[in-house]
Amino acid sequence: MNTEKKCVNLAIYEFAYNQVKLTDSEWRNAFRLEEEYLASLDVDRLLAGFLETAGYQAKAGRYPGWEVTEIQGHTLGHFLTAAAQIYVSEKSSIWLEKINYIMEELHRCQSEDGYLFASHREIFDRVENGKPAWVPWYTMHKILSGIIKVYEVTKLQTADKVMKRLGTWIAKRTKGWSQETRDRVLSVEYGGMNDCLYDLFRITGEEQFMHGAHQFDELTLFEALHNGRDVLNGLHANTTIPKILGALKRYMVLGKTEIFYLETAQNFWEIVVRHHTYATGGNSEWEHFGEPDVLDAERTACNCETCNTYNMLKLSLWLFQITGDKKYMDYYDHTKINAILSSQNPETGMTMYFQPMETGYFKVYTTAYNSFWCCTGSGMENFTKVQEGIYFHNDRDLYICRYVSSELVWEKERLAIKMNTVIQEDTLEVQIKFTEVPLHKFGLYLRIPDWLEKDAGLLLNGRFLKGEIQNGYFYICREWIQNDVLELHMKMTLRIHGLPDNENAAAFSYGPYLLSAGLGNVMMDMTVTGVDVLVPKKEIAVKDYLILQDIDIADWKSRIDQYLIKEKGKLAFHLDNQGEELIFTPHYARYRERYGIYFRLYKKQSGELLNLLEREKRSKQLKSVVTDVIPIGNDQYELAHGIQGEKTDTQRLAGHPYRFCREDGWFSYRMTMEKAGQELCMTLCSRDAGNAYRITVDGRTLVKDIVVQKQEEFYHISYKFPVSTESIDEKVIEVAFQNDSGEGTFRIFDELYLKKCE
Repeated sequence: MNTEKKCVNLAIYEFAYNQVKLTDSEWRNAFRLEEEYLASLDVDRLLAGFLETAGYQAKAGRYPGWEVTEIQGHTLGHFLTAAAQIYVSEKSSIWLEKINYIMEELHRCQSEDGYLFASHREIFDRVENGKPAWVPWYTMHKILSGIIKVYEVTKLQTADKVMKRLGTWIAKRTKGWSQETRDRVLSVEYGGMNDCLYDLFRITGEEQFMHGAHQFDELTLFEALHNGRDVLNGLHANTTIPKILGALKRYMVLGKTEIFYLETAQNFWEIVVRHHTYATGGNSEWEHFGEPDVLDAERTACNCETCNTYNMLKLSLWLFQITGDKKYMDYYDHTKINAILSSQNPETGMTMYFQPMETGYFKVYTTAYNSFWCCTGSGMENFTKVQEGIYFHNDRDLYICRYVSSELVWEKERLAIKMNTVIQEDTLEVQIKFTEVPLHKFGLYLRIPDWLEKDAGLLLNGRFLKGEIQNGYFYICREWIQNDVLELHMKMTLRIHGLPDNENAAAFSYGPYLLSAGLGNVMMDMTVTGVDVLVPKKEIAVKDYLILQDIDIADWKSRIDQYLIKEKGKLAFHLDNQGEELIFTPHYARYRERYGIYFRLYKKQSGELLNLLEREKRSKQLKSVVTDVIPIGNDQYELAHGIQGEKTDTQRLAGHPYRFCREDGWFSYRMTMEKAGQELCMTLCSRDAGNAYRITVDGRTLVKDIVVQKQEEFYHISYKFPVSTESIDEKVIEVAFQNDSGEGTFRIFDELYLKKCE
């Protein structure tokens, strides 16, 4: 018997992807490029790890990059979700055949007890025993979610069997956890395991899946957020957001008795969007949340992991469907344009990992067949659901929440419309034509964007119409006539977006579009961070500030349209800065050059400007001497540096991540020393005063020391390598830390790095 049911507690519903046809050229191009890329992938290479783990001969070699690491298999999960989204959009037999082939192969690989993975199950043992392992439960979430999506779209019986058996293996494993084991598991990134298990319960009605989902509900975190506490400082962003998605899914599936989880998700959204988010809609630095309202200080080449944005959009969409609150779709629409569309190269279809907020960097995209980052996978999903968020409905009314040229067919109501959106000078003009209408009256809600500062013009068949305003929407309820044409004219204006920790930092937008300035394409070199993640380098001088002449900053901001001059007939704005012209255009379309989104504003010869230039000089000096750096507690970066150890784990103290080892414990990293004459730098905590430790390099003792009491709680310490260190251009060394206290713990905080001796 089919027990599948919709999520409860939804007030507003999405249309199926095949009911919406995009006619917008940019979004259609984004979809086409992603489909072409996915079609070019060899699914046998994506399946190779599953076959080998099951004891079969792989039909093709694995792809390189992340697909030969411990996160192998995650790409196939994303691929299945994306393929299912393409299929439901186009009903293509080619994609159905591809999906069916993958599911048959996965069915062949699945063990009798339901285990299905691209690595042996001992990787889950390691997590439970507190040993280093790269996020197997995160990978499991991607795989199970992909299979669930396939089942929901195709109803393939093979998908039904595989997802239920895999879910059963997960449920049985989680049921056997002690509280101590569960705490260890939940300390390692596990994606949205609660989210997909609640979905599995919704589909099957089997309570074992609900209980399995409960095991991944992190109540300590949820309670803090429910109480309105911002506890995000130091938390891995793409670990945290999916946890909240799982909490919200619990409410969506189990009903209004779970109101605690809805309120938790609402509070989390407010905290992230109001206190941790940049002008694009993205968040985080080096994958982690920082202190609330500290954003300018954390602008680097490694901001705004695209996976975070993918998940925040999902959270916003669900909250809108539950509450109907327009603010969620304001964020969704803005971020979809300025972060998601911005993340794809419009020529190649390749997508981004980090989206730098520091001025002077540039967009770096994945390679087609050598990277397979997490954001490559979420990119596959992002650009195969491009019609998402445009049209919604309840039992009576139609909502239009994104103004994207498209067509809608609502068969149940015998309604069909065509929407066309164009920009005419300073106005966004939307035309909605009703090509088929029902015989009864119905209501239409048109979202009033948060960027609209003046009244919009609303016309019906060429005559002005006074629309009723309800909760931030134009609301029109009438008996529509076939070929009615509704027009919405929205004047676009320039706006300035600041940052809470620097009132002199400014970004600019025009209507729905965030603007950035082109800063040339000289020396666009890249480097690698984490596990083979490409990031841009900035080894040239870039002015990230604007010097204002004989005018106060507040006055300059209030008259921004006098200084940022629009070019007639184009979305281009010219700004004179000390004789150098900056040209600002929509950021989503900039992909060939360095850019600046934020610029600091200073009056000429002001003390603030002189102090800034001095600080940047010192920062540049430090950056020039650092040769290798490890963000402590960041699993991806620690694994990339060959983390090993016994009796070791990671935690946080007052927002500072740290790695510790208990009595007789140790941990080690492989680090790259470019030349002799270097020193090892780390951060210790005065609370640990008296604890003894030993540091060895390639098995030889570098130093035996104790933690001391300092006036400041966290202090930096460095140790020079002996002169006898081999003076070669590059050497990989193993740096090990041992707890010599006999009891207690030894811990290092924040970052461990090598730098040239000054």
